[in-house]
Amino acid sequence: MSVTLPVVELEGQPPATAVEVPAVPQLPLNEYHPSFSSPNADVVLLSADSVRFRVASELLSRSSAWFRIMLSLPQGPGMDRAEPIPVNEPSDVLADVLNIVNGSDLPALDKVDRLETLLAVADKYEISMVTAVVRMALSSRLLDASPIRLYNIACKMSWKREAMEASSRTLTTSLSSPAAQMELAALEPPYRDKLLDLHRRRREELFAALDNETTFYANIRAGPCNTGDANSTCTTPLDHSNWWALKYALLKRWDERPIGEELDESFYRMAEVWDMSAAKCLKCKRKIYGMASTIENVNAAIRKLPRMVQWD
Repeated sequence: MSVTLPVVELEGQPPATAVEVPAVPQLPLNEYHPSFSSPNADVVLLSADSVRFRVASELLSRSSAWFRIMLSLPQGPGMDRAEPIPVNEPSDVLADVLNIVNGSDLPALDKVDRLETLLAVADKYEISMVTAVVRMALSSRLLDASPIRLYNIACKMSWKREAMEASSRTLTTSLSSPAAQMELAALEPPYRDKLLDLHRRRREELFAALDNETTFYANIRAGPCNTGDANSTCTTPLDHSNWWALKYALLKRWDERPIGEELDESFYRMAEVWDMSAAKCLKCKRKIYGMASTIENVNAAIRKLPRMVQWD
């Protein structure tokens, strides 16, 4: 199809010829979403991007307290139920919400941005089913999202169990990193303080445990070589510099990359670990440290550390 443009003749100019240009195809406005186009539905929702959704008023009233109140209001003279109800949400978000409450198709729930959007919509329209679905999705270990962000969402919603679980997933996160600092700034102060306190207590309690002279006899400076070994008669004083070097390295490493549930493979690549395992008494040449028991004692101390925020 083409359109002929009108000819305008100017005085003193040669006559012009008509020009035909292709017509610009018109896209349909306010089209219906293919999944919500049944003529039997008695309510029409209009998304922010002008897509219409035919939805049964019974479904809206049953699933949303907001719509239940709105649809129960008396209709004024001349008001038509079929008149579209505009909403602020785009069609893709509205479709996800309606699919959840309709039980027809569960949308992809593997992106935290979309989950936060759905949660905001559920809160706005008081749709408890969508809130419950998002709550379960946010608890999934398969969700690729920052644990601090998950903790923030759970705290905003006053979800105690999810907030505590999310805090346990932050254990290997350095809260001093720029990315973590930005996410911490978004937390409300009481919840931020809880998370900072958890990380502080873990650090302090671990290094208090590593200083324990009963568990780690190497903390006894200038102790005799045969300490803890009934079969040895060597009493040469040991300064245990290798053990102190390892503790310092662990402290420095903790600030950059905190330890989670136990020592990981990177620990065994530390030069201080190898130096300690090779350390011998200068006199009797006996290996000073039993590395297997030392590592197990360190792991035991880590397992005793608090793992979740304290929730009053």
